[in-house]
Amino acid sequence: MSRSSIRYIDSTYGYERNTVNAPITNPVIYGRFPKYVHKKTAAEKINKVLSLMLLLLVFLSLVSYYFVSDSEKNMNNLGREIVSLSNENIELQNKLDNLHSFKKIDSAILENAELDTAKNIIEVPEIKMNSKPKINPIPVNYGWTIGY
Repeated sequence: MSRSSIRYIDSTYGYERNTVNAPITNPVIYGRFPKYVHKKTAAEKINKVLSLMLLLLVFLSLVSYYFVSDSEKNMNNLGREIVSLSNENIELQNKLDNLHSFKKIDSAILENAELDTAKNIIEVPEIKMNSKPKINPIPVNYGWTIGY
């Protein structure tokens, strides 16, 4: 039998569940023993304050990380919009330049009277040819490719 299974209660031995719950009549030490009140030392107080401050700083860093990541996400979205607007602006500028060039041509035509519509129509008689021009046929000789 092990010592942990034996308990000393009222000068009798008890085995596991068969213990007697009678009050102790033969105490080893006599006297009045008040309950000990544990006073916190300065180190424990400082440790508690520092732990609380650390917890607050961790919470603050999590909140600030959330806002920083959210603002970075918004900045990325704005960057994409800026790039798409810039590309659209380039396309519109090219169309505008094209229209300006046509406008310059139209204004140049209106300034010069020589470029107006034709005043006289000149007719040219048709030239009739009796024979077709001779085209020499190209000899087709593919014999050199056979057996290559």
